[in-house]
Amino acid sequence: MADDASDRATGGPDDLGAFLHRRLRANLAQPRRTKRSAVRLALTAAIREAVLGPGDRLPPETELAGMLDVSLGTVQAALRQLQQVGVITRRRGDGSKVAVKAADDSPIWHFRFARRRDGGGVRLINQTVLRIDITADRGAWTEFLGPRPAYVRIRRRYDEPDCRPIGAEMFLDPALAPGLSQLTPADLEMINIRVHLFEQFGIETTGAEHRVQTATADAETAARFGIAPGEAVFEIHAEAFSADHRPTYFQRIYVPSADYVLLFRNLIAR
Repeated sequence: MADDASDRATGGPDDLGAFLHRRLRANLAQPRRTKRSAVRLALTAAIREAVLGPGDRLPPETELAGMLDVSLGTVQAALRQLQQVGVITRRRGDGSKVAVKAADDSPIWHFRFARRRDGGGVRLINQTVLRIDITADRGAWTEFLGPRPAYVRIRRRYDEPDCRPIGAEMFLDPALAPGLSQLTPADLEMINIRVHLFEQFGIETTGAEHRVQTATADAETAARFGIAPGEAVFEIHAEAFSADHRPTYFQRIYVPSADYVLLFRNLIAR
Protein backbone atom coordinates (compact mmCIF):
# COMPACT_ATOMS: atom_id res chain seq x y z
CA MET A 1 0.00 0.00 0.00
CA ALA A 2 1.28 3.46 -0.80
CA ASP A 3 2.70 5.51 2.03
CA ASP A 4 -0.04 8.12 1.51
CA ALA A 5 -2.63 5.66 2.82
CA SER A 6 -0.77 5.03 6.05
CA ASP A 7 0.06 8.71 6.49
CA ARG A 8 -3.63 9.60 6.27
CA ALA A 9 -4.24 7.85 9.59
CA THR A 10 -0.96 8.45 11.38
CA GLY A 11 -0.34 11.94 9.99
CA GLY A 12 -3.49 13.39 11.49
CA PRO A 13 -3.96 11.76 14.90
CA ASP A 14 -5.72 14.82 16.28
CA ASP A 15 -8.40 14.64 13.58
CA LEU A 16 -8.83 10.89 14.00
CA GLY A 17 -8.74 11.15 17.77
CA ALA A 18 -11.38 13.88 17.82
CA PHE A 19 -13.62 11.88 15.48
CA LEU A 20 -13.30 8.67 17.54
CA HIS A 21 -13.75 10.46 20.84
CA ARG A 22 -16.89 12.20 19.57
CA ARG A 23 -18.38 8.94 18.32
CA LEU A 24 -17.38 7.13 21.50
CA ARG A 25 -19.23 9.65 23.67
CA ALA A 26 -22.32 9.38 21.46
CA ASN A 27 -22.21 5.59 21.62
CA LEU A 28 -21.79 5.49 25.39
CA ALA A 29 -24.80 7.77 25.75
CA GLN A 30 -26.97 4.92 24.47
CA PRO A 31 -28.60 2.63 27.08
CA ARG A 32 -26.75 -0.60 27.93
CA ARG A 33 -23.88 0.18 25.58
CA THR A 34 -20.57 -1.37 26.70
CA LYS A 35 -17.25 0.38 26.19
CA ARG A 36 -16.10 -2.44 23.92
CA SER A 37 -19.14 -1.98 21.66
CA ALA A 38 -18.72 1.81 21.75
CA VAL A 39 -15.08 1.56 20.63
CA ARG A 40 -15.94 -0.99 17.92
CA LEU A 41 -18.73 1.21 16.55
CA ALA A 42 -16.57 4.35 16.67
CA LEU A 43 -13.86 2.64 14.60
CA THR A 44 -16.52 1.28 12.24
CA ALA A 45 -17.85 4.80 11.71
CA ALA A 46 -14.34 6.08 10.95
CA ILE A 47 -13.98 3.45 8.22
CA ARG A 48 -17.48 3.91 6.80
CA GLU A 49 -17.05 7.68 6.62
CA ALA A 50 -13.57 7.42 5.06
CA VAL A 51 -11.76 8.98 8.01
CA LEU A 52 -9.77 5.75 7.70
CA GLY A 53 -9.38 4.26 4.22
CA PRO A 54 -8.36 0.84 2.86
CA GLY A 55 -4.78 0.08 3.86
CA ASP A 56 -4.59 2.80 6.50
CA ARG A 57 -2.71 1.89 9.63
CA LEU A 58 -4.55 2.36 12.92
CA PRO A 59 -2.73 4.00 15.83
CA PRO A 60 -1.00 1.53 18.18
CA GLU A 61 -3.31 -0.13 20.67
CA THR A 62 -1.83 1.69 23.66
CA GLU A 63 -2.21 5.00 21.84
CA LEU A 64 -5.84 4.23 20.99
CA ALA A 65 -6.52 3.35 24.62
CA GLY A 66 -5.09 6.68 25.77
CA MET A 67 -6.82 8.56 22.99
CA LEU A 68 -10.22 7.18 24.01
CA ASP A 69 -9.59 6.95 27.76
CA VAL A 70 -10.43 3.24 27.89
CA SER A 71 -8.42 0.21 28.96
CA LEU A 72 -6.01 -1.60 26.66
CA GLY A 73 -8.14 -4.73 27.04
CA THR A 74 -11.21 -2.87 25.76
CA VAL A 75 -9.34 -1.69 22.67
CA GLN A 76 -7.93 -5.16 22.00
CA ALA A 77 -11.39 -6.75 22.32
CA ALA A 78 -12.90 -4.23 19.90
CA LEU A 79 -10.10 -4.74 17.37
CA ARG A 80 -10.44 -8.51 17.64
CA GLN A 81 -14.15 -8.26 16.80
CA LEU A 82 -13.41 -6.11 13.74
CA GLN A 83 -10.72 -8.58 12.68
CA GLN A 84 -13.20 -11.46 12.95
CA VAL A 85 -15.47 -9.86 10.35
CA GLY A 86 -12.56 -8.98 8.06
CA VAL A 87 -12.81 -5.20 8.41
CA ILE A 88 -9.22 -4.87 9.68
CA THR A 89 -6.10 -7.01 9.57
CA ARG A 90 -3.82 -7.49 12.57
CA ARG A 91 -0.29 -8.84 12.51
CA ARG A 92 2.16 -9.09 15.36
CA GLY A 93 4.83 -6.47 14.90
CA ASP A 94 2.91 -4.73 12.12
CA GLY A 95 -0.10 -3.41 13.99
CA SER A 96 -3.64 -3.09 12.65
CA LYS A 97 -4.70 -1.85 9.22
CA VAL A 98 -8.00 -1.30 7.47
CA ALA A 99 -8.58 -4.26 5.14
CA VAL A 100 -7.96 -3.50 1.48
CA LYS A 101 -10.50 -5.99 0.14
CA ALA A 102 -13.49 -7.94 1.37
CA ALA A 103 -12.57 -10.86 3.57
CA ASP A 104 -13.08 -14.42 2.41
CA ASP A 105 -16.36 -15.90 3.54
CA SER A 106 -16.70 -18.16 6.55
CA PRO A 107 -14.90 -21.51 6.26
CA ILE A 108 -18.24 -23.29 6.67
CA TRP A 109 -19.49 -21.70 3.42
CA HIS A 110 -18.53 -23.30 0.11
CA PHE A 111 -19.36 -20.30 -2.05
CA ARG A 112 -19.42 -16.52 -1.94
CA PHE A 113 -21.10 -13.65 -3.72
CA ALA A 114 -19.29 -11.15 -5.90
CA ARG A 115 -20.51 -7.94 -7.47
CA ARG A 116 -21.26 -8.36 -11.18
CA ARG A 117 -19.77 -5.01 -12.11
CA ASP A 118 -16.26 -5.56 -10.77
CA GLY A 119 -16.02 -8.99 -9.12
CA GLY A 120 -15.54 -7.46 -5.66
CA GLY A 121 -16.84 -9.22 -2.57
CA VAL A 122 -19.43 -8.07 -0.07
CA ARG A 123 -17.77 -5.90 2.59
CA LEU A 124 -19.14 -6.51 6.07
CA ILE A 125 -18.44 -2.87 6.90
CA ASN A 126 -21.71 -2.24 5.03
CA GLN A 127 -23.74 -4.49 7.35
CA THR A 128 -26.64 -3.16 9.43
CA VAL A 129 -28.41 -5.17 12.11
CA LEU A 130 -32.05 -4.20 11.66
CA ARG A 131 -33.74 -6.07 14.46
CA ILE A 132 -33.38 -8.74 17.13
CA ASP A 133 -36.63 -10.23 18.38
CA ILE A 134 -38.59 -13.31 19.33
CA THR A 135 -40.97 -14.79 16.76
CA ALA A 136 -43.51 -17.57 16.89
CA ASP A 137 -43.56 -17.75 13.09
CA ARG A 138 -43.07 -21.15 11.50
CA GLY A 139 -41.04 -21.89 8.40
CA ALA A 140 -38.15 -23.93 7.03
CA TRP A 141 -36.23 -23.24 10.26
CA THR A 142 -38.89 -25.10 12.28
CA GLU A 143 -38.12 -28.41 10.62
CA PHE A 144 -34.36 -27.94 11.06
CA LEU A 145 -34.25 -26.51 14.61
CA GLY A 146 -37.25 -28.49 15.80
CA PRO A 147 -40.65 -27.27 16.96
CA ARG A 148 -40.30 -24.56 19.63
CA PRO A 149 -42.81 -22.11 21.14
CA ALA A 150 -40.71 -19.31 19.62
CA TYR A 151 -37.33 -18.55 18.03
CA VAL A 152 -34.76 -15.78 18.29
CA ARG A 153 -34.65 -13.92 14.96
CA ILE A 154 -31.85 -11.61 13.85
CA ARG A 155 -32.43 -9.50 10.74
CA ARG A 156 -29.53 -7.90 8.86
CA ARG A 157 -29.03 -5.95 5.65
CA TYR A 158 -25.92 -5.35 3.55
CA ASP A 159 -25.76 -2.16 1.49
CA GLU A 160 -23.02 -2.20 -1.13
CA PRO A 161 -22.63 1.07 -3.09
CA ASP A 162 -24.61 1.07 -6.37
CA CYS A 163 -26.11 -2.34 -5.59
CA ARG A 164 -29.48 -3.45 -4.33
CA PRO A 165 -29.46 -4.47 -0.65
CA ILE A 166 -28.90 -8.02 0.54
CA GLY A 167 -31.26 -9.23 3.28
CA ALA A 168 -30.61 -11.94 5.85
CA GLU A 169 -32.52 -13.56 8.71
CA MET A 170 -31.02 -15.89 11.30
CA PHE A 171 -33.15 -18.13 13.54
CA LEU A 172 -31.99 -19.80 16.76
CA ASP A 173 -33.44 -21.80 19.63
CA PRO A 174 -33.70 -19.32 22.57
CA ALA A 175 -32.69 -22.06 25.00
CA LEU A 176 -29.26 -22.30 23.35
CA ALA A 177 -28.53 -18.58 23.67
CA PRO A 178 -30.34 -17.18 26.72
CA GLY A 179 -30.43 -13.40 26.73
CA LEU A 180 -29.53 -13.05 23.05
CA SER A 181 -32.92 -11.55 22.24
CA GLN A 182 -32.34 -8.84 24.89
CA LEU A 183 -29.40 -7.37 22.97
CA THR A 184 -29.82 -4.21 20.93
CA PRO A 185 -29.00 -4.22 17.20
CA ALA A 186 -25.91 -2.12 17.95
CA ASP A 187 -24.62 -4.88 20.26
CA LEU A 188 -24.27 -7.14 17.21
CA GLU A 189 -23.22 -4.46 14.73
CA MET A 190 -19.92 -5.47 13.07
CA ILE A 191 -19.87 -8.75 14.98
CA ASN A 192 -19.17 -12.20 13.55
CA ILE A 193 -22.30 -13.80 15.00
CA ARG A 194 -20.94 -17.33 14.59
CA VAL A 195 -17.90 -16.41 16.72
CA HIS A 196 -20.10 -14.51 19.20
CA LEU A 197 -22.31 -17.57 19.71
CA PHE A 198 -19.26 -19.68 20.54
CA GLU A 199 -17.58 -17.14 22.84
CA GLN A 200 -20.72 -16.17 24.76
CA PHE A 201 -22.81 -19.34 24.73
CA GLY A 202 -20.45 -22.18 23.82
CA ILE A 203 -22.35 -22.83 20.57
CA GLU A 204 -19.68 -24.03 18.12
CA THR A 205 -20.68 -24.24 14.47
CA THR A 206 -18.43 -26.57 12.47
CA GLY A 207 -20.37 -27.05 9.26
CA ALA A 208 -23.39 -26.06 7.23
CA GLU A 209 -25.54 -27.33 4.41
CA HIS A 210 -26.85 -24.84 1.85
CA ARG A 211 -29.72 -24.77 -0.57
CA VAL A 212 -29.62 -22.08 -3.24
CA GLN A 213 -32.60 -21.38 -5.45
CA THR A 214 -33.78 -18.54 -7.65
CA ALA A 215 -36.88 -16.70 -6.51
CA THR A 216 -38.62 -13.34 -6.62
CA ALA A 217 -38.93 -11.11 -3.57
CA ASP A 218 -42.50 -11.03 -2.30
CA ALA A 219 -44.02 -7.83 -0.92
CA GLU A 220 -43.26 -8.69 2.71
CA THR A 221 -39.62 -9.54 2.05
CA ALA A 222 -39.22 -6.47 -0.13
CA ALA A 223 -40.55 -4.17 2.58
CA ARG A 224 -38.45 -5.86 5.25
CA PHE A 225 -35.11 -5.36 3.51
CA GLY A 226 -35.68 -2.55 1.02
CA ILE A 227 -35.67 -4.87 -2.00
CA ALA A 228 -37.98 -4.05 -4.90
CA PRO A 229 -41.13 -6.24 -4.98
CA GLY A 230 -40.75 -8.90 -7.66
CA GLU A 231 -36.95 -8.50 -7.68
CA ALA A 232 -35.13 -11.63 -8.88
CA VAL A 233 -32.98 -13.00 -6.04
CA PHE A 234 -30.84 -15.91 -5.02
CA GLU A 235 -32.60 -17.33 -1.96
CA ILE A 236 -30.19 -19.26 0.26
CA HIS A 237 -31.20 -21.51 3.13
CA ALA A 238 -28.25 -22.33 5.39
CA GLU A 239 -28.55 -25.05 8.04
CA ALA A 240 -25.63 -24.77 10.47
CA PHE A 241 -24.65 -27.52 12.86
CA SER A 242 -22.09 -28.50 15.49
CA ALA A 243 -19.42 -31.23 15.34
CA ASP A 244 -21.95 -33.83 16.52
CA HIS A 245 -24.41 -32.57 13.89
CA ARG A 246 -26.76 -30.85 16.31
CA PRO A 247 -28.51 -27.80 14.80
CA THR A 248 -27.07 -24.44 15.85
CA TYR A 249 -28.88 -21.94 13.63
CA PHE A 250 -30.86 -21.53 10.41
CA GLN A 251 -30.23 -18.64 8.04
CA ARG A 252 -32.29 -17.34 5.11
CA ILE A 253 -30.59 -14.87 2.76
CA TYR A 254 -31.88 -12.88 -0.22
CA VAL A 255 -29.28 -11.71 -2.77
CA PRO A 256 -30.40 -9.70 -5.85
CA SER A 257 -29.20 -11.68 -8.86
CA ALA A 258 -29.03 -8.57 -11.06
CA ASP A 259 -26.13 -7.26 -8.98
CA TYR A 260 -24.33 -10.38 -7.76
CA VAL A 261 -22.95 -13.65 -9.07
CA LEU A 262 -22.41 -16.86 -7.17
CA LEU A 263 -18.82 -18.16 -6.95
CA PHE A 264 -18.05 -21.66 -5.74
CA ARG A 265 -14.88 -22.70 -3.96
CA ASN A 266 -12.68 -25.44 -5.34
CA LEU A 267 -12.73 -27.97 -2.50
CA ILE A 268 -9.96 -30.56 -2.78
CA ALA A 269 -9.58 -33.37 -0.27
CA ARG A 270 -6.10 -33.62 1.25
